[in-house]
Amino acid sequence: MKLHQEDPRLTAYLLGELSLEEAAAVESAAAEDSAIRNVLDETDRVRVALEDAFGAKKEALLSTQRDRIRKAAKEAARNGALQHLKSHPRARNPWAIPMAIAALIAIGLFVMTLIPSGKSGKGTRQVTTKSGGDVSKSVSGTAKPSSASENIMRLPLEAGRKSLSQISRAVRVEQRLPSPDEVRIEELLNAFPLRAKDSVALFGGCSVGTEIISCPWKPSGCLVLVDVQGARDASKKMSLEFRTNESSVVRHRLIGWAGKAEDVSSATSSTMAKGGNVYLVIEVEASATELGELAWTVDAEPAPAVPLVRDPGKEPSDDGCFATLVCSFGLWLRHEETTMIDESLVLGLAREVASDGLVADRYDFLDLVDQAVKVSEK
Repeated sequence: MKLHQEDPRLTAYLLGELSLEEAAAVESAAAEDSAIRNVLDETDRVRVALEDAFGAKKEALLSTQRDRIRKAAKEAARNGALQHLKSHPRARNPWAIPMAIAALIAIGLFVMTLIPSGKSGKGTRQVTTKSGGDVSKSVSGTAKPSSASENIMRLPLEAGRKSLSQISRAVRVEQRLPSPDEVRIEELLNAFPLRAKDSVALFGGCSVGTEIISCPWKPSGCLVLVDVQGARDASKKMSLEFRTNESSVVRHRLIGWAGKAEDVSSATSSTMAKGGNVYLVIEVEASATELGELAWTVDAEPAPAVPLVRDPGKEPSDDGCFATLVCSFGLWLRHEETTMIDESLVLGLAREVASDGLVADRYDFLDLVDQAVKVSEK
């Protein structure tokens, strides 16, 4: 995609109005052109400032996702499920505010194109490290090709479960939001029995299941849910790697280990206890549906690789929706993705999960989400 600094698609991208393919193309163009990247960064700062000034709530969901949330909310209300998850106050004239912001952003974008760039001619872009974390590097005009190591991310197969109790105590007893260090998203995920429902590969008595769903806070991205199960008869040593399709994957990261590169880069093989399991979520931004594959071993024996192919039209499973809520809630508490994840998104995903037959531990989690949002508003 050829873009220039006054291209209206830049504003449309920041407002979440582009399709998955168009958004991915904009991100790819920004990675290759520091001037486009700078325009996006500056425009996004203008957008955030205007939203704060006008009190506007951000629409971070795709239209199809919003429709599902509305449907789930109506069904939950009909069935008497989770009545305490109420809508929170919104600014007056909700349709007029986003339109005004969009217009002002467009004006700001035009003005910024008239400002000359710095003498060095260098900007910043996001590149993916071997550990899966995103870091900014100063580069000139054209993006440098990724090395082979950047396209392989080792996945740790050990996760605790204590973070849920820490968050619950902070919110329910101490009436405060937990600090980012108290929030370990991988521990939140593994506090619940979850299964990835798309495909399952078996080898040596162990299994790796996957499910790929749209990312609610990043329209051009998707979430790869990975469910690793140990053998039922004995402990086995397992290793797991995400090998990206370098021609389509823009960036990727392992959710829950953001800022903890040593946890990922040091991961080799782990002893999976008899009947043990671990649940992982990888956020991937890609320009095509073929994301790569999961390569894994059992007791040093290579198992058949698991291909990762996204089907944008496929509905997520109940476990997939719940895992997405857990990740969103954790990122919100950690103050990550702040321009895309707010309390409205978290509550909307909670309503999507709500159902008449929700099991007790998940219902309690929805209640925790609701209480945390109320604490944040005090």
